[in-house]
Amino acid sequence: MPADSRLKIILAIIVTTIIAIFNIEPITQNPAYHHFADQRRILHIANFFNVLSNLPFVIIGIMGIRLVALRQATGGLAELQAMYLVFFIGVFLTGFGSAYYHFQPDNQTLVWDRLPMTIAFMALFSAIIGEYISVQLAQKLFVPLLILGITSVIYWHLTELDGHGDLRAYLLVQFLPILLVPLILLLFESKLNNDKYI
Repeated sequence: MPADSRLKIILAIIVTTIIAIFNIEPITQNPAYHHFADQRRILHIANFFNVLSNLPFVIIGIMGIRLVALRQATGGLAELQAMYLVFFIGVFLTGFGSAYYHFQPDNQTLVWDRLPMTIAFMALFSAIIGEYISVQLAQKLFVPLLILGITSVIYWHLTELDGHGDLRAYLLVQFLPILLVPLILLLFESKLNNDKYI
């Protein structure tokens, strides 16, 4: 299948999903979302194991940042180094943001859980675009996708503060790449020698 036909399929899915999600009623944050399995206080830390479960994000984030910054990471494309670095920064910050949220789960702290996650999501999605579709396209989309991800969280937060929360943009940013990445892997060939972990 020609590359432009494959891109048209992806574009059609993006446009259809955007139209569909913004034709439904605004989605508010369900307060039950904040009730977690572990609610024990250990060592003066509320929801201890939920908070502790974020430590791997910090460790993996540090390892990834170090490898990319020192140019010791193997298996990627040199042109996408900024995306790899921002991905690991997002993972690192997710560890702290999510720990903060799980320590005191409410809509105010959830912002700090979601912001770094969207940074990681958008950086990874940009890197996948670069590794499979086009490095140039990934470089053009990288900053706009990061801004879109961050804006989706800020928009949700502001609408919650205004009393009519709307998660639609955030859900689009979070779940559309989850739909598109497997399709990209199916339709395009990797520019890397070993992509089995994706």
